[in-house]
Amino acid sequence: MSPVQKTFLSFSFGCRVNAAETNQWSQILLNQGFLPATNQDKPSIILINTCSITKKGEKESLNKVKFLSQKYPKAKIYVTGCADFTKIKNLKNISFFTNPDKEKLLKNLNSLYSPKIKDKFSRTKRFLLKIQSGCTQYCSYCIVPFKRNYLYSLPINQAINTVKQAIKDDYREVIITGINIDQYQYKFTSLLKDILDKTSIKLISFGSVPINCIDNHLIKLYQIYPDRLSKFIHIPIQSGSDKILKLMNRPYTKKDILTKIHYLKSVIKDINLGTDIIVGFPGETKSDFNQTLQLCHQIGFSKIHTFIFSPRPNTKARILFENSPKIKKEILKNRSLQIRLAQNQKNYRPK
Repeated sequence: MSPVQKTFLSFSFGCRVNAAETNQWSQILLNQGFLPATNQDKPSIILINTCSITKKGEKESLNKVKFLSQKYPKAKIYVTGCADFTKIKNLKNISFFTNPDKEKLLKNLNSLYSPKIKDKFSRTKRFLLKIQSGCTQYCSYCIVPFKRNYLYSLPINQAINTVKQAIKDDYREVIITGINIDQYQYKFTSLLKDILDKTSIKLISFGSVPINCIDNHLIKLYQIYPDRLSKFIHIPIQSGSDKILKLMNRPYTKKDILTKIHYLKSVIKDINLGTDIIVGFPGETKSDFNQTLQLCHQIGFSKIHTFIFSPRPNTKARILFENSPKIKKEILKNRSLQIRLAQNQKNYRPK
C-alpha cells in the first residue's frame, strides 16, 4: 500500500512581499516532498502569512486562521506576518513564526521559487522578486516599522541569479517588490540596470515605487529599455496636503510629487500611474482634502487605492486621532468616493 502523499495549503494577506515570502515558504515544503493540496485533500500543513496594515486587514487574517484551525484540526498550521498573534494564541494546532524568524528561514533561497507552487502569479508567468524587507521610516500612521523594523536587501548578484533561474522556469515577467524600496541598500536603479543588462527577462514591473525612487536614472532606463519596463508604476503619495504629509512623516512635499511626476510623464509619454490615498487622517480639513483631490485630478492617476484612516497600535497617528475632532463617517465615505472617482480625471478644480 503506497504512503499517503503529504500536501499543504498556503494563504497570503496584504502586500506582495507577503505573497513572495509565502511562495518561498511553499517552495521549501515542495523541496521536502509536499505537494500543493487540491480541493479533495486534507492538508498536512497550512501556511498563513498575515497582515495588519489596517484593522480590517488584520481581522480578515485572524478570522482565516480561526476558520482553518476548526476546518482542519489535524493539520499543522504555521502563522506568520504582521498580525497580533496574542489574539489567537489559544488555538491548539497553531505554531507562530515572527517576521525575523521567517526571514532567517527564507534567506538562503535568495527569493527563488518555482512554478510548481502553483500560485496565482505563476499561472500567468509572473515572478515576484522580493528585493527588500523592513522599514525604519516610521510614517506616523503605519504599523509596519513596529512589525518589520530590521532591514534586509537582496544582493544584486543574487537577484541576477534568481531572475536567470526564473527565466529557465519559463517566467516572462519579474515583479520587483519590497516593503520600502527607497531603503534598498544597493540602489534600486542599479539593480534594475543589471537585471536589464545581464538577463533576458521580457518585462520588469513593480509592486510599489516610492516617489523618492523616481529620478533621472530610472527615467533614463525607461528611455533605453522602453519595451522591457512596465508602463504602469504605482507611486503611493497618501495625501496632497503639505500639512498632512508632514503630520504623516512622509519624506516629501506636494511640490516634490508634482515635479517628479511631471518630469516622468513628460519623458515617458505612455506611462500610467497608480497611487494610494488615505482620507480622514487626524486633522484633515476640507481644504486639506480638496488639495489631495485636486492633485489626483491634476496628475490623472489611472488607478487609485483609497483607504479611510485606521488608527493602528503604537503609532503617533493613533495619539493624534484620540486628540483630534472626529470626522463623520458619511463625510469619510464621501471623500473616499470622490478620490476613487478621480481616476483618469485631469485639470479639475474642486469647488
